[in-house]
Amino acid sequence: MPRSSESSQDTQQITGFGEALIDVLPSGEVIGGAPLNFSIRCAELAGPVGWRAALISRVGQDARGMRILELLRRRNVATDAVQIDPDHPTGWVDIELHDGHADYTFAADVAWDHIAVDPAAEACAMHSAVFCFGTLAQRSPTTAGTLRVLLEKATHAMRVLDLNLRRPYPNLSTVRTSLELCHILKCNAEELDWLKDQLSIDAPATDRRAIAASLQTEFGLQCVFWTRGSEGCVWQDGDMVLTASVPTFEPVPDADSVGAGDAATAALAIGLAAGWPPQRIVRAANWCGAFAASQRGATAPLPPHLIDRLWSGSLDGSG
Repeated sequence: MPRSSESSQDTQQITGFGEALIDVLPSGEVIGGAPLNFSIRCAELAGPVGWRAALISRVGQDARGMRILELLRRRNVATDAVQIDPDHPTGWVDIELHDGHADYTFAADVAWDHIAVDPAAEACAMHSAVFCFGTLAQRSPTTAGTLRVLLEKATHAMRVLDLNLRRPYPNLSTVRTSLELCHILKCNAEELDWLKDQLSIDAPATDRRAIAASLQTEFGLQCVFWTRGSEGCVWQDGDMVLTASVPTFEPVPDADSVGAGDAATAALAIGLAAGWPPQRIVRAANWCGAFAASQRGATAPLPPHLIDRLWSGSLDGSG
């Protein structure tokens, strides 16, 4: 398990792989995509120790793509491996809201469906301490094939699968292969239920801890890290099941939970790279996720005092 001491001067790199896109909401366009949100959060959290956060993705040679690149650079995410596609547009997803629930319609055959193996992407993978990927970007054979190559190059990385299911759901072959390629599964409670049903996991339907334990055994995972919304995160490794209190932040007007899971995943990745004990990782993930859920959008900047407390290990139950 690749871990480093917090006192080490070595520069760690945390890499997100997959879709960078535009969320088209009734209220307008917002830059999004789980790997992009994750990378922005990692850049924020890694700032005090000078580590590098990078994104491997692909955008179109268009105005939307340039907006995405500008945001990433402004938020200190390395864009060496964000490719510019002259033939396919920047990806987007049409989002319709119904009684607080979102329906997603992803545009087909867009730039992130064509992420290629190139020297910048290979170098990014090889220098990664943590490499986080999901299932959505694997809808395309091109991008799925690139991911396999880069995971082979990421020989020093802890590989985190952020399941992040979106309709239309990925085929089971993609899910199984992804589980076989990762060290840690990150998902939410509802995704555990989906995995039980789709993979015929031998566990009681209402016992998510049993489902996570069965997944860990079947796929040889080092742990399962799962989220429960406002109840916070769970680190599960065999018989060790760890939770922590969830802080309360004053919500801004029209706050939403978009990006809360990505913020928790970023805290997980930072903690893995830093070699923090699991209990500290769970606490940090709860804080980052709770703050994101108190804001509008996926990437409202984290308060500097929160980041300072995260690194000093002084987080408690209050925001």
